[in-house]
Amino acid sequence: MLPDDIRPVSVDDHIIEPAHLWQTWLPSKHRERGPRVVELDDGTEAWCYEDQVVQTARGSTRTLPGFDDAPRGIARFSEMRPGCYDPTARLADMDLDGVWAQVAFPDFARFAGHRFLGSADPSLATACSVAYNDFVLEEWCATDPQRLIPLGILPLWDVDAAAAEVRRIAGRGAKAVAFSENPAALGLPSLWTDHWEPLWTAVDETDLAVCLHIGSSGRLIRSSDDAPPCSVLPHMGANSMVACTDWLLTGVLDRHRSLRVVFSEGGAGWVPYLLEQAEKTFANPNFADQIGSVRPPREVFAEHMTVCVMSDDVALALLDRIGEDNLTWESDYPHEDGYFPHSRERLEASMAAVPEQTARRIVEANARRVFRI
Repeated sequence: MLPDDIRPVSVDDHIIEPAHLWQTWLPSKHRERGPRVVELDDGTEAWCYEDQVVQTARGSTRTLPGFDDAPRGIARFSEMRPGCYDPTARLADMDLDGVWAQVAFPDFARFAGHRFLGSADPSLATACSVAYNDFVLEEWCATDPQRLIPLGILPLWDVDAAAAEVRRIAGRGAKAVAFSENPAALGLPSLWTDHWEPLWTAVDETDLAVCLHIGSSGRLIRSSDDAPPCSVLPHMGANSMVACTDWLLTGVLDRHRSLRVVFSEGGAGWVPYLLEQAEKTFANPNFADQIGSVRPPREVFAEHMTVCVMSDDVALALLDRIGEDNLTWESDYPHEDGYFPHSRERLEASMAAVPEQTARRIVEANARRVFRI
């Protein structure tokens, strides 16, 4: 059961970037070409950046009373709850929802900051990433550094710049960085190469967590192009399974023993099956020359990885195979698939049969350990 004094820490939430973000935090020489919110001819709003025109889907936000809360359609800032984009209002919504602290990913910038990947001007792209981090550190999380946990994005197109940004934001209080669940899907080198070693060295040195949000590869696995968007929902964890396999077998976590890898919004019920199959693969001598890790997958997972649940009865039933130190909780505010403003109520119901000390680990203590809060 959930103890009355628990302070739930959600490891996956989102910031709808306020319209002023890049126009305030970019250096003045970049502002004219930086992301900005414009009014379109049809009366809707959109972000514009280079040749991209991006509108905020209602399903990514929580709307004010009187506006359609359906997941389809476009949301204007005037229709959103201010908690989507304003940190003071976010804290009020967290109080309403029974959530003590949040780790929040970007929306327009995309979950691993990869909106800026492929920019015509790499220096502008890097400046946009840096500006987002300055906003998070100096505006968003500065509103309440205990409850709003700083997560940064990186210029993934330049590994040395990414490593430098890790060191810069760690020195200013960041607790985690977002990375792609599958960089190869974005046209970047895979985890099986040594390309990312400077980045992992920097993360190792600074003791930040590495967060892999579902969809940060730029795509969700689905059967065909004509399969409807809802078809991905039953197997959302598939992206995390692919990512987890790479981290288990490449050997990155043997070379960097302090790294903590966080799988965000991918669920957890898949973990026992994946570990079972990974153990079989690891133990097969025919594959010995293909696997970089020298430690068994279960050991690697237990030491380095956490997964999260919003409501996942399968994961809680198999907690002995996942590990109660490897499971965390998410509210996913302001996305429409979350339970706002009833997250605490749902959390209490889902933890009803879980021993109190185990519930304390899942809902609060594990996140505090992983994010060093």
